[in-house]
Parts: sequence; structure tokens; C-alpha cells
Amino acid sequence: MKIRFLTVIAVGLCAGLLVAQSLQAQTARTGTNLRSKAIPSDVLMLHEPDEVETIRQYLNGGRKADALRHAEAFLEEVDRVALKHETERYYYAWNAYCTVLTSLQRVEDAIAACSTAMAFEPGKWSAVNNRGTAKFVGGRYDEALMDYQAALMLADQDNTQVRATIQHNISLLEDRRMGDLNQPR
Repeated sequence: MKIRFLTVIAVGLCAGLLVAQSLQAQTARTGTNLRSKAIPSDVLMLHEPDEVETIRQYLNGGRKADALRHAEAFLEEVDRVALKHETERYYYAWNAYCTVLTSLQRVEDAIAACSTAMAFEPGKWSAVNNRGTAKFVGGRYDEALMDYQAALMLADQDNTQVRATIQHNISLLEDRRMGDLNQPR
């Protein structure tokens, strides 16, 4: 009885520490925001694999070729070591690859990579948002808007940073549309 009581107390303390740490941690933020100055994108993501952060740093530093090599190596590693039920690892690898391909203007490849990521984790908003960004870069504004709206529906209502990123992308898309309408033909 005493051991059971101590086990319950220990579990309770561990749970309390985890909750306290999560409350102190900065709100997680992922996704593209089209290199906006208004919304910085260099927030460290503690729930992502280290490879994703490395790829993000390469992209932020303008080292696209290094980002591509690292993303491809990450995909190969996941294919080699991940078990088929570890869908989140596949998701992160394909989503990161999509982001790199978008930065390289390889729109069709990026869309395919994001779609692959979405197939592994259909309930996550980031790959949907990133696919929208690839479509935006490719000038496919109606399709990009549909992806951004879908990402907004998948995003947690309480995660204001994520929602602000997606809303920002929608605003940029609308601004681009208005700019294109005002261009002489």
C-alpha cells in the first residue's frame, strides 16, 4: 500500500513538472510566412527533430543548396531507420523537404512533397500551409487560398501565433491578387 501511495505521488509530481515546463515554454510556432518582417520565423521548435531546425537555419542564412542536401539526407535517414507506424518522422522530413523545394522555386516538386507529408499526418496544419505557400509562389492563388483556409481550420484555436502566420499568408495572397489586378496588361 505504501509503495502504491509513493508511486501515485511520484507520478503526480512528474505530471506537475511537465505541465509547469510546458507553461513556461514559448508557444510552438511552425510554418512558412513568406519571409515576412512582421512575423519572425526563427523560433526554436522543441517538438521537431533537430534536422528540421538545421534546415530552417540553412534557409534563413540563404544557404539553399545546403538546406536541400540536408533535407534529402533527412529523408533518406527516415526511410532507412523509421518504422512505418512512425508517421510523424516521415511528416517532418517531407514537410521540411517541401519548404526547401519551395524556396528553390521547384513548385510542382514542393506541392508533391507537401502532399506526401499530409498523407502521413492529415490532421497537421503545417504541411497544408506550406503547400499553400508553394502554390502561392507558383501563382496558383485560388488553390493557395484553399490550402491556407484548410490550414486555418486545422490549427488549434488557442495557438494565436500559428493562426497569425496563416492569416498573414492569406493577407499576402490577397495583396498579391490586388497587385496583379492593378498591373497593366
